[in-house]
Amino acid sequence: MVGSDFNETFSPVIKPVTVRLILTLALTNNWEMLQLDVNNAFLNGFLEETIYMQQPPCFENTNTLVCKLNKALYGLKQAPRQWFDRIKSTLLHLGFFASKCDPSLFISKDASHIIYL
Repeated sequence: MVGSDFNETFSPVIKPVTVRLILTLALTNNWEMLQLDVNNAFLNGFLEETIYMQQPPCFENTNTLVCKLNKALYGLKQAPRQWFDRIKSTLLHLGFFASKCDPSLFISKDASHIIYL
């Protein structure tokens, strides 16, 4: 529908209390901590809705053409949510589970290891 807005644009962000709790656990138990940054994360989300955009400047000589997006782009309001949904489904598939208190915290446990992500 032309001119319609979209609904699901909220993307969960880890709570500050969760960060402090995990840091406290790691320091208390002398755990190894690693940091991860996913390059171009928002470009890896899949769009669930059909989205068209104006072509970038100097791409074509006419302003009547548009582009249909197949994947999320930075600046798109849906991009953070789509990225979170994709990483969440991947982590759940790998055996992690989401914390009930903070849906942005994923946990994996076995007999000898625990991973907080």
